Amino acid sequence: MKVADSGMPDEAYWNNLFNIPAIIDWLGLHTVPGPIVEVGCGYGTFTVPVAKATEFDVLAFDIDAEMITAAERNVREARRANVTFFQRDVLSIGTGLPDSSVGMVLLFNILHFPERWILLEEAARILVDSGVVAIIHWRKDIDTPRGPQVNLRPDQVIILNSITGLGLSDTGDCRVLEPYHWGIKLRKGRLS
Repeated sequence: MKVADSGMPDEAYWNNLFNIPAIIDWLGLHTVPGPIVEVGCGYGTFTVPVAKATEFDVLAFDIDAEMITAAERNVREARRANVTFFQRDVLSIGTGLPDSSVGMVLLFNILHFPERWILLEEAARILVDSGVVAIIHWRKDIDTPRGPQVNLRPDQVIILNSITGLGLSDTGDCRVLEPYHWGIKLRKGRLS
């Protein structure tokens, strides 16, 4: 099931809306303890640089066959062999991955709907202990050239209220990711 305001613009335009190197740096992929899942991979905007920055497998999901085709092309052109794609409605039927099987889950620009806890619960289920959910979304405090309606965009308070009972903890790493996004990392299990 696609969530509201999920349409994708032209690929080149889309990719210019992010500071991709800064976001990849923020992810801290060198600390990830296992495979990485990306829900809503789109064009592969982050799939390719994540695959380049990790030795682990990247499991990329999208509901849209055209997005999978575009992302596969971009991964092929980048000559990455550590990416597997799944055309799947993760919101309706989950990832299909085993419990506690991945080190990081990426939820980028996808949590702008009331039942966001469904994706957060799936992320918590598939993460190993100490695995991380990395979330980025459009900022609410500035005008942005794209993104869902401002009232649909989650902020830190909304995300933290959505993880109650899921076994996820705030790592304290919440920040603005210029120019138009913000990010937060959540860890499975208690922080020590």
